[in-house]
Amino acid sequence: MAVVGRTCAFAPVRRKAKSLAIHRIPEVIMDFFDKSDIQGSLRRIEELLDCGIFDPKNSSHVLMRAAFIELLISLRDLMYKAEKYSSRIAFKDDVPVGGRINDVSDLIKYVRDALCHPDSDNHYIEKGNMKATFNVAFGRAKLLKIGDFEQESLYDDDICFFFGSKGIYLRRHIIRAFEEAKGKLEPIVNC
Repeated sequence: MAVVGRTCAFAPVRRKAKSLAIHRIPEVIMDFFDKSDIQGSLRRIEELLDCGIFDPKNSSHVLMRAAFIELLISLRDLMYKAEKYSSRIAFKDDVPVGGRINDVSDLIKYVRDALCHPDSDNHYIEKGNMKATFNVAFGRAKLLKIGDFEQESLYDDDICFFFGSKGIYLRRHIIRAFEEAKGKLEPIVNC
């Protein structure tokens, strides 16, 4: 049995003078390594979200940033694999669309790139002039206002992480994208 798309593909069954029975023609076959990566990322993201590191009381914890980096690296990998084996996670609610960002998958990639590449332009609010890296707002807050630009979290019930001019919310973006990817990928890796 090979893992494919949203279903499992079984070897064709021969019947007397009848057509071959198959669930779905394979589009992309998932190998053992991708399956293991997906299972590991799903498990690790749940551990990180459940451990309490992102609670406001832990805002100055020495490992909060490290946990966020690991969270975004794993989540970016899930976004890629959801698109490869199922369909893209593409909601736009509260996503700062513009430039290279068209949906939540692009926003997750933008933030992951900023986290992994300190010299990335994704840290700049204004190229060469103003930089903002890992500003965090717990609840509704306005962290910065310069001219028309505001770095602002709009929700009392969420945490917003800012990189350059872009913000990503823990609940509205990260957890929702994770849940959608989990819903698409778990049936594939567990069949």
